Amino acid sequence: MIKSKRIYLYCFFIGLLAVCCTEEVDLGLENNAGVLDILVVEATITNEFKNHRVNLSRMDTILDTQIDSTFNPFTPERDIDRDLVKYERNARVSVENAIGTAYNFDEISPGIYESVEPFAAVEGQSYTLKILTADGKTYTSEPMVIEGFLDVDQLYAERMTNDDGEEGIGIFIDNGQGSGSVNNLRFSYNETYKIVAPFWDESDFKLSNYDPCALPVPTYELEIVPRETEQQVCYGNQVSNSIILAENNTVNSTGFNRYMIRFLDQDDFMISHRYSIEVTQMVTGSESFGFYEKLRNFSQSGNVFSQVQPGFIEGNITSANGDRDRVIGFFDVVSVSKERIFFDYMDFFPDRDLPPYVFNCLEQSTNESHVSYCFTGMQGPNPCPQSIIEQVNLGLISYAGPNTEDIGPCPSEYIYVPRICGDCTVLGSNVKPDFWVD
Repeated sequence: MIKSKRIYLYCFFIGLLAVCCTEEVDLGLENNAGVLDILVVEATITNEFKNHRVNLSRMDTILDTQIDSTFNPFTPERDIDRDLVKYERNARVSVENAIGTAYNFDEISPGIYESVEPFAAVEGQSYTLKILTADGKTYTSEPMVIEGFLDVDQLYAERMTNDDGEEGIGIFIDNGQGSGSVNNLRFSYNETYKIVAPFWDESDFKLSNYDPCALPVPTYELEIVPRETEQQVCYGNQVSNSIILAENNTVNSTGFNRYMIRFLDQDDFMISHRYSIEVTQMVTGSESFGFYEKLRNFSQSGNVFSQVQPGFIEGNITSANGDRDRVIGFFDVVSVSKERIFFDYMDFFPDRDLPPYVFNCLEQSTNESHVSYCFTGMQGPNPCPQSIIEQVNLGLISYAGPNTEDIGPCPSEYIYVPRICGDCTVLGSNVKPDFWVD
């Protein structure tokens, strides 16, 4: 099933971690406007030649404390994650190296800044992040350098039972000889998975000339037409939302074997068909490692927000007056090594049915039309669900076939399902990724 209702009292995003509290605690933030103005910075520059990104936002209370993240087939979709972030707009962002070369960043979407030109961090060169916000305040990081290099030798998956007795698939890495200081490692991953809509039909509803307020009855044209776009097979994507750290304490700069990056339960929807994961290994410094370790521990405490105060987690970025408590974040310069693998569910569980779909799909039917929105006469109770044309107009349902068995409390000639069951684009993209291998 999709996630259940969550209650957010306070939330900020940094790195790949969304730090959220779901307990009702008195933060006293409404009386401390300064805390709410703290700038949150996510910035990591790597040795990859690419357009790098810097993310800026503000610490904030969430005004909507009853946000429902459950998929609701009766309401249009909402991008909850983006709604929860107070993005920092119209800032000027740059990264400068020790010899005076500046790489400028443009805001490509709210709070997300991307370098105008691609570049790569170079070994032995220091880099500094500089930010000028729209309100005229400046922030500068300490100069940072690449600490060392360590390649991932192998990324692989194994069927296993974890410490909680759950059966599933573990994602492991091995790595080998490195150079420089490779004692501190941070990991992230990017998952891509195939989605197959279980109630896809080659035809779908097409509604036109719809006037719900027409009298004496609504006017419309409802057709069953061939689908014009791919909506049966899609590809979902999810990035890691936790901080994964490892200390490499072996001698001679060697790496370690069989380090588990990810565990996937055997009933995880993402591995239902074909699944891919790309793991990024970052070699960081001790200061960066300490910052992310504190942030990870902070996020795992049950009562952390009773302890929130400026300067609780100190990074390497300061405001112009030298205060570190007006900004939370860390500017990191790292070397990276990446590996990707693919597998099918049947590779590991040939004796099991596929994991359940993310939504309990039921075929339904109801009246095709409805009472005019502008009807002013007496109306009795309506035992029928929302009409088909209303749901089609809101993009809530997909055509599933003719209603030959009188399904539904108010059956019409059509069967439908929630759109998530018949249209995979609700959950992912219908464009196959360039890297995808079937």
